[in-house]
Amino acid sequence: MADDGIRILIAEDNSLLRGVLRDALEEAGMTVVGEAADGLEAVAAAERERPEVVVMDMRMPNLDGIEATGQIAAAEWAMPVVVLSAYDEPQMIEAALSAGAASCLKKGIGLDELIAAVRAAAA
Repeated sequence: MADDGIRILIAEDNSLLRGVLRDALEEAGMTVVGEAADGLEAVAAAERERPEVVVMDMRMPNLDGIEATGQIAAAEWAMPVVVLSAYDEPQMIEAALSAGAASCLKKGIGLDELIAAVRAAAA
């Protein structure tokens, strides 16, 4: 499969959604190399695992997804971040993109759209 080898980190505080994302991305031929339940864990896991793409929830405890995205994007080991938001607030989307997100998607999107966004970020 063409996507074998795309290494993904999932940062999502909702464990049920994290599992759904993991299953969908792995079914698409990607490899989930790590999971994080908050922004601090996401930054540490991104540095440790060096995935090709991070799928990041916008709102999480300890360090929100926008701040975590900014830290990942500014690091010497930076990788693309696809941010997921439950909110359709233009200022939040702009903040995520300004922080360095490759894209910002609403959580209500279809899994095919998420997979396409991850593939585009990895390309």
